[in-house]
Amino acid sequence: MAYLLCLVYVVIVYVRPAEIVPQWASLPIAQTAGVVGAVVAAFSVYLRPRPVLNSPVDWCFIGFCLASIVSNPANGWFGGGYVAFLDLLPLACFYFLVRLTVETRRQLRGLIVLLVALSLFQAVNGIVQYHTGTGIGGSTAIADRVQTEDESGEPARIMRIRGTGIFNDPNDLAMSMLVVFPFILTGILSPRPGVLRRMIGLAAIGVLGYALYLTQSRGGFIGFAALTAAYLYRRTSRWLAIAAAVAIFATVLAVGSRRGEVIDASEGSAQGRVQAWSAGIEMLKTNPLFGVGYDQFVEHHDRVAHNSFVHTFAETGMIGAYCLVGVFFYFLVGNGVRRNVSNAARSTLARDIWASGIGVIACAWFLSRQYIPVLYLPAAMGADRITVEQDPDAQSPLLSAGDWTTVAVITVVLLLVVYVLVRSLALWS
Repeated sequence: MAYLLCLVYVVIVYVRPAEIVPQWASLPIAQTAGVVGAVVAAFSVYLRPRPVLNSPVDWCFIGFCLASIVSNPANGWFGGGYVAFLDLLPLACFYFLVRLTVETRRQLRGLIVLLVALSLFQAVNGIVQYHTGTGIGGSTAIADRVQTEDESGEPARIMRIRGTGIFNDPNDLAMSMLVVFPFILTGILSPRPGVLRRMIGLAAIGVLGYALYLTQSRGGFIGFAALTAAYLYRRTSRWLAIAAAVAIFATVLAVGSRRGEVIDASEGSAQGRVQAWSAGIEMLKTNPLFGVGYDQFVEHHDRVAHNSFVHTFAETGMIGAYCLVGVFFYFLVGNGVRRNVSNAARSTLARDIWASGIGVIACAWFLSRQYIPVLYLPAAMGADRITVEQDPDAQSPLLSAGDWTTVAVITVVLLLVVYVLVRSLALWS
């Protein structure tokens, strides 16, 4: 029952039925489903006791949420803690439902199949939107201006597709599609998938790939290059992975992510990001521990950071950044081959989830998406994977001595990397 409610909640979050059926706009559908699902999940744990939220990924996620909630009170605005709590409640509900209700490998695969179907729904909606002008629920593409000129001498405009609900931004739609690419690739490349299954997989890849292109999301393109490299690295060899990543990235540079826009340090959008990163560092200096407060970045700068890590540094300080880095550190370690947690080296689920997460993390480096569910979806699935594929006879621990120090070092290194990039790109502009 709890698992089914989790799937229903995921559907509601992805599709937002109220946007498709206007008459439902006043109904608290998502809130009701989330609360009922959480209550049923907690009751199921009570009736059938089992280890829950026992992964360091969970602890770091909780720490990140708490740091975000505390950040505004730490700066003197106590009402901001309540605002952050309400804003982050759907994110926490999404994460914990996925963690609490997935108990078997079959259920995890069922969740993945549902995510593929929902991503295809959003992709088809975007494609229809692009070719007809209006998608499901009256959604429309965004007209974006680029620096090149059309035949009339006016700045050229392109259409960027978007989805419904939390995917109302083209970048969010692109990130959501990155999550499912590795699972479809595995379905196609399996030794004996069957002709029909392979054809369906190829069609799905084609639809998602075309929709990803229509989002014109540079972060999405870079994330796709990263996940392709990660997937091939685990499935074939590092050299093929490097070649594929270079080929994809070179293609993006050659054609331009916005049809003629050049990606360099002096281009308007890129230079705006450099300035936003610089502003983020200055915000961190004002309160190194808690930052300037949740959702306060745009109060100190005219645009978001376009980098989830910089945005986190600025708004939640070193504490929030430490927890965010910890989420991804333990996710990558837990599903990587080195520690072989729950036989990750041989698990196709571990490989696919790992590649999916790398794509999303790479995308997050160029987008401020630290408060949306999709960013944490691979981490939640990765923690579920460790639980459902445990082998008591060959179990490697996820936690290792010195890990928390390693996370701290990585957090500091990331900050130094941003600082060096800001200083270098500012000089080149």
